[in-house]
Amino acid sequence: MTKLTTNRYGKHKVRVMKVIRDGEHHEVCELEAAVLLEGDLEGSYLSDDNSSIVPTDTVKNTVHVLAHDHLATGRTAFAVKLGEHFLEKHGHLTAVGVELRETVWKRMPVDAKPHDHSFVAETNGNRFTKGRFERGKEAVLVAGVRDHLIMKTTGSGFVDYNECEFTTLPPTTDRILATRMTVEWTLNECPTADGAVEAKVLDAAYRIFSSTYSPSVQRTLYEIGEAVLNEVPQIAGIELRMPNVHYLDLNLSALGRPEQKSVFLPTNEPHGQIEARLVR
Repeated sequence: MTKLTTNRYGKHKVRVMKVIRDGEHHEVCELEAAVLLEGDLEGSYLSDDNSSIVPTDTVKNTVHVLAHDHLATGRTAFAVKLGEHFLEKHGHLTAVGVELRETVWKRMPVDAKPHDHSFVAETNGNRFTKGRFERGKEAVLVAGVRDHLIMKTTGSGFVDYNECEFTTLPPTTDRILATRMTVEWTLNECPTADGAVEAKVLDAAYRIFSSTYSPSVQRTLYEIGEAVLNEVPQIAGIELRMPNVHYLDLNLSALGRPEQKSVFLPTNEPHGQIEARLVR
């Protein structure tokens, strides 16, 4: 016998940008939203009854209207508005999942000064907020940065690892360390401005990454998470994913060049994948 166990539906890739004007000084917030609805929806799957379906076009229109009414520069605060709206408006829904991905615009420097209404896109990493809003429960808010590319050309090594007959990796006390770091943090509270929390997280990550010798990616990952939890009280827990972006030594001796450590082959396939979650 066939049984429907879970179901949800909604709208993905709903794009919107808000310009907040204060005279000639403008702020911008550009988002791509994914909204998924859960609840008493079985009838639409098990019969021809569509009465429980809030059209996905309505979901899209709701994002646009609430952006007009409420969106400022805090995407997490906007995620909360979206989740609360759907639960209040539609009593048969039991939960709403929201993910907002932000295109970050930084002020264009003109004559060494930030311009009032001209911007440059920040392309290193993808900023996002995820929220789960379940009727009768506390909202779960997670924000973060995906695929943030960082590198240091020394201050990293890897030795004394577990070896077997299939091990060919040579040990080293001096190597390039690069990663497309993903950091997700669970929030204790909804921030008014996501950028302030992100800046604190990345400041801590940069400091540990750049100034601390890395005996392994695992150790560096833990030290970054530990620093973030110590320094950012709004964060209850943090998950980090740090895949290796390898820069391999190029042996050019066959081409008449001596051994060196100045020319490398960039590659990230296959890559090591290191992940962990830390809580207070």
